[in-house]
Amino acid sequence: MKRVAFISHASVLNGAPITVAELVEEFLTGPEPEKFYLGLPIPGPLLDRYSIKPGHLFFYDRAFLGREAPVTRPRIRNRLRRIFREKEIDLVVANSLESFRAVQAASELKIPVIWMIHELLTAYQKRRELNEMKDVARAADRLIFNSRAALSGLPVLGKGLEKKSRVIYLGIHLASPVEDKSDHRKELGFPPGSVLLGSVGDICPQKGYESLIRAFGLLSRQYPEARLLIIGRTPPRFIKFRNRMNELSRELGIAEKIIFTGEKIDPRNFINSLDLLIHPSWRESFGRVIVEALAREIPVVATRSGGAEEIIVDGETGILIPQREPEAIAGAVSRLIESPEEAREMARRGRAMVEEKFTISRSAAELKEEIARFNSGNH
Repeated sequence: MKRVAFISHASVLNGAPITVAELVEEFLTGPEPEKFYLGLPIPGPLLDRYSIKPGHLFFYDRAFLGREAPVTRPRIRNRLRRIFREKEIDLVVANSLESFRAVQAASELKIPVIWMIHELLTAYQKRRELNEMKDVARAADRLIFNSRAALSGLPVLGKGLEKKSRVIYLGIHLASPVEDKSDHRKELGFPPGSVLLGSVGDICPQKGYESLIRAFGLLSRQYPEARLLIIGRTPPRFIKFRNRMNELSRELGIAEKIIFTGEKIDPRNFINSLDLLIHPSWRESFGRVIVEALAREIPVVATRSGGAEEIIVDGETGILIPQREPEAIAGAVSRLIESPEEAREMARRGRAMVEEKFTISRSAAELKEEIARFNSGNH
């Protein structure tokens, strides 16, 4: 087994960093765990949740706030190149589009590199680093996308990349269905009889929170006892947006019914307490939280934002709705509240689908196959 370095672009608790941390944990439980490393820009909340021993961990930046660290600056390439030499790394797995400097560093040292892309590339067409990213895509030995929606943006990176590209759905540790929510609600201070709706993600415009709050304004008229739980951090550059959402909640007269929890190191109790998850994003290459909810047999309403359509079969494992339409959100949520048996059946079918397609063991096994190709020289 060769020495493999996984590189995360961030140390915060959101989709791509969580995925790579869980993959590394999975690899460290297998044979020859000493061969695997996780590289983070700085220490951060990710390490409060996941136990990666110091011997398998290194840091490559000195900035602050995890994802806000300038990991796209050229100096990052030089630091990673030095670390790869010192640790005698044989294979690099760069996680997310933002980790393109790691791909550069590896290719300059002639180290094979897998680039795992979690983003919808159409949103990056105006990035000033796009030409560098195109060069990096040509230099990478393998491109792995987390959904067909993400893979469909491949032309943004250039032509002739299809043969070295594939999709691996990046899964989760399979949680148990939540049979009784009362203990979770009691622990969090929510009354047992209320309808508790929730959404998870960074507080920013593309997550669709304005539509969600407007939809909840409609729903609260029909269900006065309902509460909306919004779980996620507010990145510094979106503080003004968060303030606007607070103002909107007050204008609609629902501010006391909406709870912004902030970032949670372990949000499982919050998710376990929900009656229904709403995923109102404008664009999403996958939608990890959808999988997390369905694994717990929590019904889901999600916008057609990209990856959600590959997780949810509309009307069978959840409900898909158009983007940016508060009325559509409210209508779908009301349908599931009024038809609890239908909601339960959708969630049960969703759980079965997660067991089949979206477990961490499956995604790790598929990635191990890719790594094995480099070990055998067949890449």
